[in-house]
Amino acid sequence: CHFDVADLRDASFQQCQLAMANFSNANCYGIEFRACDLKGANFSRTNFAHQVSNRMYFCSAFISGCNLSYANMERVCLEKCELFENRWIG
Repeated sequence: CHFDVADLRDASFQQCQLAMANFSNANCYGIEFRACDLKGANFSRTNFAHQVSNRMYFCSAFISGCNLSYANMERVCLEKCELFENRWIG
């Protein structure tokens, strides 16, 4: 699946097979992944933040019970996001 540069704000994925999906440079503020297979997914430069000013931003993502093995999280900010019970091997 190719979601690169997509606007996925507040999208919800539950029990989805998204292994090797490309989310690079997508706007994913407020996104929800629950019990998804995200093995090898590319999240490089994915935006999980809402920029309020030059110095202030808020991050929002709910990723729980997912397989994130070998996922590319290069240059991703997930401050204060919900990241419970995920598999992070690799």
